[in-house]
Amino acid sequence: MHTFVNQNDKYLSAQGLITTIVELAQNRGIDLHKLLRGTGIFEQDLLNFQHAFSISQQVRLLAQFKSLMKSTDSGFLLGSQLINDTRAEAQTLMYSANLAQVLKQLSLLRMQLAPLLFSQTYIKNNNFYIYIQPAHGLDEDLYHYVLEIYSTAFYSLLKRVSTSYPHCQFDFAFKRPRHIQEYEHNLGLKVSFDKPCTRWVLNKTMLRARNPHASQLRFMQAQSQLHNKNVVSMTFIEAVCRYLYAYPSVNLEFTAKHFAMSPATFKRKLKLNGVRFSTLIDAQNKHKAIYLLTLCAKRNEQVAEQLAFYDIPNFRRAFKRWTGLTPSQLKTQ
Repeated sequence: MHTFVNQNDKYLSAQGLITTIVELAQNRGIDLHKLLRGTGIFEQDLLNFQHAFSISQQVRLLAQFKSLMKSTDSGFLLGSQLINDTRAEAQTLMYSANLAQVLKQLSLLRMQLAPLLFSQTYIKNNNFYIYIQPAHGLDEDLYHYVLEIYSTAFYSLLKRVSTSYPHCQFDFAFKRPRHIQEYEHNLGLKVSFDKPCTRWVLNKTMLRARNPHASQLRFMQAQSQLHNKNVVSMTFIEAVCRYLYAYPSVNLEFTAKHFAMSPATFKRKLKLNGVRFSTLIDAQNKHKAIYLLTLCAKRNEQVAEQLAFYDIPNFRRAFKRWTGLTPSQLKTQ
């Protein structure tokens, strides 16, 4: 049985991103009714902690907020304010013993804390790598905005749970933006663009450094509040992506069967989420190829075989289309 959240399933609390958006908008003088128009969210819903919201409602609210703010710093402001989340999910992060436990909790509770993204993590040599992908069908501009929000939130979290100033490298798979000064101000100077994929990179020694705010009692109290809550595992798009990453040679028919759907129903569901099957399979092949070529130091022939390319020139052409680089150019970066 596949357990995933559809875009219109209502499970999100108003606390967290929704409340942060509303609070920041009101502080900037934006009319609440104008902000909520067309989102399916009403003022009385925000005051009812039993009311649940869907990911699609959160996305519509976020897009409305971005449009009304008309400023290059609004995503970074949102991200920096998310650190003040008072929910039990967020408190388990704040009171964790060290960054390793923080990241474990973040992975377990990501669908409550950051449902628009998902990640794959690896340790290689002295680095801890977090590769980021969208967990929901977002247009390119809004996806970049979401990355600004959660990169800032992540960096703010690092600073909160670190005893020394944390050094984190941010690589983004899009062109250098005009408002580069906002990136450098909020994320530090280790920010790069036009990379083959989006990732955050930490020194692995940070993982065991003690959190100065650690409290075993408060951590357990927060955990106990979550005990009877249904923990949602992933979105439909993330579930498909993870399946394609594990089985790169499958086609649409096999994938649809895995999710107990007909090919037609499966395609309709992807369309409702704003994505195409070919786009998803290209993205997963790209990420797997990058992982194998860089962190695993595999040869082109080995990677091509794992991705079901039995012709090396075809693999090189596909990789160039995915990343703008040849496999050899990637290895020399």
